[in-house]
Amino acid sequence: MGSSSWTSRVPYQHDVEAALEQARQDAYDRGDYYRVSPDMQARTMGEEEYVAWEMAALRRSLAEAFGDDFPDPDDSMARDSWRAAQVEVTGPDSLLDAQIYSGAHSVIDMTGVAPSPEMGMVAPVPHDVLEEVFGTGRPAADAIAAAISRRSLEDFGRWYGAYVVAYDGEHPESIVFFGHSGD
Repeated sequence: MGSSSWTSRVPYQHDVEAALEQARQDAYDRGDYYRVSPDMQARTMGEEEYVAWEMAALRRSLAEAFGDDFPDPDDSMARDSWRAAQVEVTGPDSLLDAQIYSGAHSVIDMTGVAPSPEMGMVAPVPHDVLEEVFGTGRPAADAIAAAISRRSLEDFGRWYGAYVVAYDGEHPESIVFFGHSGD
């Protein structure tokens, strides 16, 4: 499927972690995410039965592709898939638990705030980048939206997010989160 770019904007608050959690919950409430269909086969079987069934299918496909000369595959992905299928989705965190290999293709994939780019986290856009792109460290929300659409802000890559505080004059007005995630 590939990754998806996303943006999310919430009213300003001093606590960026709390703002991120609000953005994640808002995205979940709006349905602004990719949802993998639950594996109904895994839901109808016990873990050991499902893992044996999955591994038998994997071994057959490996034998067809490579003959009988291959090491026995690890069953950890089958076990992870079974566990993910058992999750009842009730919010952003359980959504990620239910689709461990695809992500949500939204701000929901970002689970924390880091001081610099870190996988699965949002980090502030560096001040020098703000100055270069906007001519100020206090850009307005519409200027941030335009810069994101033009791809003028530094792209941290897949599974990384960033944020910028948007200003109304001299006062912080909102926090804009953006990034790329999902597989």
